[in-house]
Amino acid sequence: MPLTSMFYAALIVASLALQSSAAPTTTSSKYSLVADYSGSSFFNGFTAYTGADPTNGNVDYRSMKYGAEHGLLGFVNNNSTNSLNAYIGVDYKNKMPNRDSMRLSSKQTFDAGTITVMDVVHAPVAFGTWPALWMLGDVPGAEWPSAGGEIDILEWVHETPFNAMTLHTGSGCSVQNSTSAFHGQLQHTNCNAGQGSDGCSIQAPKHLATKTGTLATAGKGFNDQGGAVFVVDWTAQGVSMYMFARHNVPADIVAGKPDPASWNAVPVAKFSGAGCDYTTSLSDAVIIADTTFCGQWAGDVWTSSGAAAATGVKTCAEYVENNPAAFSEAYFEIRSIRVFADGGRKPGVATKAKRDVNELQSFPMISVGDRHNCTDAAEGLRSGMATGSYNATVIGLRESRRAHGHRSAHHHGTLTLSNHTTP
Repeated sequence: MPLTSMFYAALIVASLALQSSAAPTTTSSKYSLVADYSGSSFFNGFTAYTGADPTNGNVDYRSMKYGAEHGLLGFVNNNSTNSLNAYIGVDYKNKMPNRDSMRLSSKQTFDAGTITVMDVVHAPVAFGTWPALWMLGDVPGAEWPSAGGEIDILEWVHETPFNAMTLHTGSGCSVQNSTSAFHGQLQHTNCNAGQGSDGCSIQAPKHLATKTGTLATAGKGFNDQGGAVFVVDWTAQGVSMYMFARHNVPADIVAGKPDPASWNAVPVAKFSGAGCDYTTSLSDAVIIADTTFCGQWAGDVWTSSGAAAATGVKTCAEYVENNPAAFSEAYFEIRSIRVFADGGRKPGVATKAKRDVNELQSFPMISVGDRHNCTDAAEGLRSGMATGSYNATVIGLRESRRAHGHRSAHHHGTLTLSNHTTP
């Protein structure tokens, strides 16, 4: 582990040791750290996709070199989290029909038997945006969604105040767990619904009840509270997704020995049951972070979601082109992404790991001004959020965009990341 990462890891452990609300550390974990994307080496584990957006978004995905030179990639020295965080942003200074953005994917692949911990301080929120943190199967010679499927962890459009967590798989995978086993609302049980386009999706609640308050799952409220920590527990029995306030992350996770049995927490989303083989329907997954604009979800719900009325602009494309300053908050700030595996399991190597030849070893420091005035005081939890006219219509029309987008983009022979329609 780089010295910088070790330093910040030590700070995190020391800080959380003072929190009486954290679960006691356990030594019975079978998991060990196999991938650590954090600190000054964060971007070393990723490569950039620079092709056309398969969702037909108004976006130009840029290389690592371009991103570093134009302020799309860099680091934030965040005093609130006492850490050096990765910044993954978009252009918010220039008018342009296709707005510059980044789409990063890990050089390593992961399988069942892993726990992925994503500490997200800030996520893109703006009318016209479509951000996502997700995992995509990278099986050579196979067609999506049979090529290892997809796990969507963070995904929303515009200023929607609820997160969508989804699995997309090939045929023969249906979840059978009781809806009382998680906090969200299950939209489909068949993970191949719409030939994989719809998948099995769980809509997170706007506010997640915790031991110490409520936690916003998306939108402005998510950023106001200083983000959250996502944990994806992927086993042969299913996929469970949790969200924790940063001060409430179980101590065994912080100590690097995660033990799900000790968490005493209900997941936001859970996909399980004998109707699916979670080791084959999902496999060889890379981790992806990106932001696109408009396209086959954000663009399709521009009017129905209330975005047109809120902005006074008729189309999503017109708004994205002519209002660069509106996207100053359209960035990811990620403290760390860490993957733990059981039984000595090792990560694989992504088939597209070297597609960006302009990788860099250094990135600029990014100033985000007063965006981090919120602290974990008062638990960093805020219950107030303007919901506007964002409602189930956004998720409902999301399915039509997947049915159109995924099917049109994936029937092109072997899988490539450029053929994937979720951003």
